[in-house]
Amino acid sequence: MKSLLTLIKLQKTKVDEQRIFLLKLQEQLGHIDSEIVRLEKEKTEQEALIHEDSSYGVTYADYLKAFLDKMQFFQRKRRSLEYAVNIARDKLAELFEEQKRYEIALQNRQEEAVREEQRQETHVLDEVGSVGYLRRKRQGRQK
Repeated sequence: MKSLLTLIKLQKTKVDEQRIFLLKLQEQLGHIDSEIVRLEKEKTEQEALIHEDSSYGVTYADYLKAFLDKMQFFQRKRRSLEYAVNIARDKLAELFEEQKRYEIALQNRQEEAVREEQRQETHVLDEVGSVGYLRRKRQGRQK
């Protein structure tokens, strides 16, 4: 049973490490989403400036090109992070499933040990009862 306990502890460590890794990926994804929102807000502000003062329109084409390049970069990064998050989730599920298998095996061994102990105890009590019965029976004949 000690080997199973060791395996369970090791597996829990792996599960915890994978959870931390997944959380870090999700945080990165959140930062990317924030950047995308920030870029879109900035673009809206730039468009509002052009409506207020058309002289800003001269540099808007360059700004728009830079905006689209940044947006494509963040969209690509977001897709790759989403893919990484899905893989990390699958890995976490596998690790957790393996941990549960070890825990179930340990529980089954513990239950089997309890059943074996009860069986031996019952056997001992039956033997004690048989010996007592035979003694009483012999004592009844001797009287």
